[in-house]
Amino acid sequence: MSRIHVERRPRPERRSHARFERTIEAHGTPEAGDVVARMIASDLSLGGLYCASSVNFPEMTRLAIRLMLPERRTGSLEPLEVDAVVVRHREIPSANGDPRYELALFFAGMSDAQRERLARYLAIA
Repeated sequence: MSRIHVERRPRPERRSHARFERTIEAHGTPEAGDVVARMIASDLSLGGLYCASSVNFPEMTRLAIRLMLPERRTGSLEPLEVDAVVVRHREIPSANGDPRYELALFFAGMSDAQRERLARYLAIA
């Protein structure tokens, strides 16, 4: 039996927004529920974020996300509220045995004001 060699081509980048390595605190709450997940974002863009979460959410779960962004003038943390959808999730090991999860979130329906504020943060941070 002969083997066929198939050349693998790199996958094209599907993201339409540049990603930035940023470590910020966030909180997530599903539409139907009162669970609040503490999240630490490690990768942020105008299109979404990648984070570690204290709670697992299945793919396609809609979340209200509160990003705690530092204000330029005062340095104090001010919330930016956005809607997001979970597009990937997986459990990750933790040092203390508590469950932790990696979540990839897509921002859904950001207003111009929300997008501008996030863009300002990404440009200066």
